[in-house]
Amino acid sequence: MGVSLSINDIKSVTNDMARYKNLDYAGHSFSFLKRRLSHVFLQLKVKRLNQFSERLSEESFREGIRYHMAVNVTEMFRDPGFWRSLRQTVFPLLKEKQWSVWFPDTPSGEEVYSFIILLAEDGLLENVKIFSQHASETKCKEIADGFIDHKNAELNYNNYKRLEEADKFEEYFLEGPGSWTFKKDLLVNCNFIARSVVDSEIDESFDFIVFRNTCINYTSQSREEMLEKIVSHLNPGGFLALGVKEALPSSLESQFKPVDQKESIYKKLC
Repeated sequence: MGVSLSINDIKSVTNDMARYKNLDYAGHSFSFLKRRLSHVFLQLKVKRLNQFSERLSEESFREGIRYHMAVNVTEMFRDPGFWRSLRQTVFPLLKEKQWSVWFPDTPSGEEVYSFIILLAEDGLLENVKIFSQHASETKCKEIADGFIDHKNAELNYNNYKRLEEADKFEEYFLEGPGSWTFKKDLLVNCNFIARSVVDSEIDESFDFIVFRNTCINYTSQSREEMLEKIVSHLNPGGFLALGVKEALPSSLESQFKPVDQKESIYKKLC
């Protein structure tokens, strides 16, 4: 039986975590923290609260927390309408230029790999520099190595076909005994950053930021602060994708115009 965490327990644990690099989860919602910390305690075999606090001094333990706090994207081309909208409304506006895209919080490769496949099939892959970021170094390495959960191969393929793509899905993967990996030659323009989006201090600015269905894990106030921080790295005329479960906060509406309201895709005003 796992450790039962009260509100005070969660406050205590997150305060202890926040003292360390890439472990500040104070702005996340209570429901998210309860779910993920329960999962962390189970995966790392933590039986008592004081055991958790004591082990925080170990870097390997902290990396385990970063890894297991992540909510993996379980399928490629999730929400096919979003990918269809990218192709029809965003990619044509970026077709003639070199541009960059930032995934500020990428817990697994499915979203990045989907994006790359779409770029490749539109002949845009060589024009784009991709930045994929997550607090866990292990997560970043898994994505850089092309890791993908092969159990979802059929679901991923069906989502791909719903976009009415050419039937080339298997060409993007290497199949091994009981495993699939995304081809590494498709990742040559990808940069992997092991850093929390909360702690992130970066100098780069980008033409497209993909932060889909992630803000729902934050409190209302933290969500707005997080988005303000993220969009400060978006170039004028650049695009922001928040996903069907999100909407732009009213405090930022004057800086953007909607490109696809349903899919929460916006263009930053010049």
